[in-house]
Amino acid sequence: MTTIAPPFPRTSLHSAPALIIPLLLAACGSGADAVGTWSGTVDTLPSGEIVVHNADEPLWTPEQAWQVVEDLRIGEAMSEGPDLFGGIYSFDADAWGRIFVLDDQAQEVRIFDSEGAFVRTVGRKGEGPGEFTQAGSVDLSRNGEIWVMGLGQGRVSIFDTTGTFLRQERTDGGFVVKPYPGGFDPMGRYNVLIPTGGMRTMARFDQYYNPIDTISLPEDPEEGEYFENVSEDGSSTMRAGVPFQDYMTWRFSPTGTVWTLLTGRYQLTEMTIDGKVLRTITKDHERIPVTDEEREQAVENLGWFTSQGGQIDRSKFPGTKPSTVSFFVDDEGNLWVERQVPAADENDVVGRIFDIFDGQGRYLGMLRLPFELHHTIPAPIVREGVLYGATYDEIGVLYVVRGRIVKP
Repeated sequence: MTTIAPPFPRTSLHSAPALIIPLLLAACGSGADAVGTWSGTVDTLPSGEIVVHNADEPLWTPEQAWQVVEDLRIGEAMSEGPDLFGGIYSFDADAWGRIFVLDDQAQEVRIFDSEGAFVRTVGRKGEGPGEFTQAGSVDLSRNGEIWVMGLGQGRVSIFDTTGTFLRQERTDGGFVVKPYPGGFDPMGRYNVLIPTGGMRTMARFDQYYNPIDTISLPEDPEEGEYFENVSEDGSSTMRAGVPFQDYMTWRFSPTGTVWTLLTGRYQLTEMTIDGKVLRTITKDHERIPVTDEEREQAVENLGWFTSQGGQIDRSKFPGTKPSTVSFFVDDEGNLWVERQVPAADENDVVGRIFDIFDGQGRYLGMLRLPFELHHTIPAPIVREGVLYGATYDEIGVLYVVRGRIVKP
């Protein structure tokens, strides 16, 4: 079995010299409804690729900036019930506001209603029908079925809306990747990671698990570095990403394209599933120095790796880190890019800070959440003006949190 830890998946991009034309555009669209102007540069390459560059100046005025207001938190520090979570790598929410949480430690799905009340548990740890081993994701199909990917077993377990086990479908198993990059995309296709070619391929299925096609995942133009630990008999390999290095992360969009973020370059790229680049977005930024305290904390965070025999070479730690962490795409096509916070400012910042871009690539402004997010793993979900995420308190207790997005 192979275990892989972040950094995230990566992609290859192609660019060409171009004349950049400064533009002043009226604010419009889902991301910028208020009247205003955007100052930036836009160019269209001969290939048709649109190149957008943003200064570090928001389109929003302070009065126009979005806010997130927390209105629900599920979890309890002293609980022994279903609202005590052992680990959250995946969750989903339906049109009625019910929240489906895959508890990584218990290996079960817990359902809560729109008021946060516990409804029922679906599945459990084990090898039998409707049971999971190393479950990686929980997803809801468009007819309300609950799909749980069991990575250790190589199968998808499917339940109806009441939690009754219906059937299971086979996949390639024997590997664990968390967070799992597959599951239902915004277009309703179910994506299954194939452990071949460096796990850069996904098979796609419809709502009935009928095969559609196979796609290649984006590849990073800069190969990431890892610490590796191979077992004595060579049967298994552990890999841990070198802290503070640049990496690439990617997301499916609501229109069926793929967005990528190169954290070191602050570069967002939209492409088709066959790799054709449609749009590239950049923003002015500065890299952030890595402190000695952060280096020591990084070594401590890799304790899971060293405790199993892994070796860490501190000389591979870079002196600076990217200005961005990760991103996600909301249901309107707006891009939320999480900013890295300098260590000196961490005590003064509550919650995560995101730069918001509209689908055209214009930098709208900054949004600060009123709560922390669990390293954006799993990525937040935004639907119909509501944000769902996983959060934690000062002693590390996990919660599921919901907030309304207020757009003046």
